[in-house]
Amino acid sequence: MKTIISQCASTCEGTNYCQLTPTCKGWGCRFLATPIDELPTTDKEKAKLFSKVYREAKEKGVLECPHYRSLFIDEVLENIGRINN
Repeated sequence: MKTIISQCASTCEGTNYCQLTPTCKGWGCRFLATPIDELPTTDKEKAKLFSKVYREAKEKGVLECPHYRSLFIDEVLENIGRINN
């Protein structure tokens, strides 16, 4: 595990600790910063965005964090779907 992710995981104090800000859950980890350039409307667009965020998580070592779940990405995409409807 990358040092910065390991240090963060060791100081984690619950699920709110991983949020981007106190009011924004973000992608489920404060180190993930993939922007949403355009709101995805189709399943294909959502899959493409999921892949982009997952790739960032893998590159940064976030996937190795015991507190991180890739389901956070799905939750964000699901909430975007609700906003669009």
